[in-house]
Amino acid sequence: MTVAPSQTTPTPVWGCVLIGGKSSRMGRPKHLLYRENRTWVEQTVALLRLRTEQVVIAGAGALPPSLAGMPRLDDVPGLGGPLAGILAAFRRYPEVSWLVAACDLPDLEVGALQWLLAGRGPGVVAILPDLAGDGRVEPLLAYYDRQCRPLLETMAATGQRRMQWLRQAAGVITPQPPEALRRSWRNVNTPQELGQLAP
Repeated sequence: MTVAPSQTTPTPVWGCVLIGGKSSRMGRPKHLLYRENRTWVEQTVALLRLRTEQVVIAGAGALPPSLAGMPRLDDVPGLGGPLAGILAAFRRYPEVSWLVAACDLPDLEVGALQWLLAGRGPGVVAILPDLAGDGRVEPLLAYYDRQCRPLLETMAATGQRRMQWLRQAAGVITPQPPEALRRSWRNVNTPQELGQLAP
């Protein structure tokens, strides 16, 4: 009996950096903020490259020269929020699973990416961490298996824009990250929060 390749070949995992936010509270594009002599988007791309086969950038906005050749995706027209960028990745590359990271996670560590990848398994459609164990999941540093696309398409078709909706779906798991990794999920939205970052 011949086994279908999809049953024997692991799905490739790519990284997707979301830069499509308006950064209205920060007052300037967050992905171009600097830390340790490089922009946040450069830092995020570098970390994703350590654990994925390819990295793409979803959303409009200028990029630093070092990333000029990066594959880029336009947000899905008519959609808002992170769904627009995540679904764009699935539509362009339907045979790929994704590690998705927002551009405003300055404390992101490769250990958090490894922890997400370690959670993959049969029947796991997505891994959306629940940091506090209170039912609120974190969709902007998360794993989305290629099997997640029908759920995202349903969201788009029904006008559901809140990524929290996914937590109820079969195959979506919501584990709590180890304490030592949780700072990776801390996002920064305002100049005040930016000022509180360690140098």
